[in-house]
This record gives sequence, C-alpha cells and structure tokens, in this order.
Amino acid sequence: MEYPELKRAVRAQYERFRPSVVLIEDKASGTQLIQELIAEGLYAVTRYQPQFDKVMRMHAQTAMIENGFVHLPDTAPWLAQYLHELSAFPNGRHDDQVDSTAQMLDWFKQAGSGVPTTNAGIFEYYRQLAEEVLGQQAARERRVRLRVPSGIGRMNMLHLNVAADGTCEMSEEDAESFLRAGWVRVDASGAPAQQSGERQTESPEPLSVMAKRLGILRPL
Repeated sequence: MEYPELKRAVRAQYERFRPSVVLIEDKASGTQLIQELIAEGLYAVTRYQPQFDKVMRMHAQTAMIENGFVHLPDTAPWLAQYLHELSAFPNGRHDDQVDSTAQMLDWFKQAGSGVPTTNAGIFEYYRQLAEEVLGQQAARERRVRLRVPSGIGRMNMLHLNVAADGTCEMSEEDAESFLRAGWVRVDASGAPAQQSGERQTESPEPLSVMAKRLGILRPL
C-alpha cells in the first residue's frame, strides 16, 4: 500500500469506528503519518515504539492471551481471516494483523507497569475509580461507637441500641450525621477517639431535626 492510500485508509477506519486511540508505529513511514495526522487534527493518534522483532513481540503477549484477557466477537466478517493469520504465524503469508495485535497488547500493559505512556492516564483513572468504590464499600462496612448524649435511651424517638455504658454502635457512614450534631466517637476503651481534621460544630443540629432527616422518628 502506497503512503497516500495508507493515510486515507487510517482516516477511513477512524471515521468508521471513532476509537479513542489510534496506535501507529513510530518508525519509517509511520513517523511521517503520525506527524501529518496530528497536524490535521486527528489527536487520537498515539506513537508506539516497537521493541525486538515481530516474533518476540508476539511471544511476549501469549500469556495474556492464554489467561483469557483477550476477547473476540463470536461472529465478524474479518474473524476467520484474523484467526487464520494468528494461528499460522510466524509461517503464514501475512503477519500485519498479528503484529498490530502484539503492539496493542504491549502498549496496554505498559500503562500499568510504571512505564510512562500516553495511555497511562486512562489506566490510572479506572484504577482510581476502582479504589474509590472499594473505599466506599469498606466505609459502609466499618463499625464505630459513639457516646450517646444524656436523655437519649432505648425508649426515645431514635431507634438506638444503647449499651449499659451509654454508647451505641453503628456504621461509619450513619455516624457522620451524629458526629456533625455534636456526638462524640469513642474507641474500645470508652475514651473519646481522635478525629483528624475535625472542627467543632458551631451550631449543632437539633436532635429532632436530625432524626426527621434520617427517617428514624418513632411513629406516634
């Protein structure tokens, strides 16, 4: 394929599939192609610096494929030819699709290896999202103990299981509203726990208002 035809083919594929990344090998005609496409506003273009030869590059990705991290559609017009090329490599007549597959998998893995790459940002974004979800789940599961203010007991309007020592246990998430209202968090020994960065509430929320907001008023 001549260079002008190659450039048109890249643009046609981009317009058809609208990928977030267009990976181009930064070598020979690929270097010029990268520069021209970026200059023309195709900012999804991403440089890839190949290492080793095609056989070694594909060999380095076999574990990722064998472990089930690569998925293909059940049916597609290109699927039979693609699988044939993969299975015949390196003795097949063509290897362009094999090489592009190896480059994509290598580029993707580099994002999580600490190697600076242009796709590290999206990898880091999804890692942070996963950590945030796990953190929220852990916060819902953590239990804390609060010192119950005098005058609040089992028969009050709050559904609280007050222990003999005047404390009650609840999830850390539920405790946030009570802490804002001036309740005190205590540790296992009953002593007030250290609250990092906690500021004294200037005007504590009235107990009745807080109970109504939390939906824990006893019906009359």
